[in-house]
Amino acid sequence: MTGNNELHIESLTRRERQMAYAVSRGLRNRQIADEFGISEETVKKHLATIYGKLAIPGRVALAVHVLQMGQFEMEPAAAQL
Repeated sequence: MTGNNELHIESLTRRERQMAYAVSRGLRNRQIADEFGISEETVKKHLATIYGKLAIPGRVALAVHVLQMGQFEMEPAAAQL
């Protein structure tokens, strides 16, 4: 990961950061959808937006990025509703 990705982390919304964290926990789209109370299609759209904002190729790269950044220590989405 490049230092450039660190700049883009600020462009994520709170919800996108929560989803990125969920991906880093190894959750599948269906599990993320259930946790957030949204459809699986909505999860896919959010993830596509995240990949674009961070200029990363996909799920594994996102999980690695989140773990390297260490900025996503958040409570589960359900606890923040």
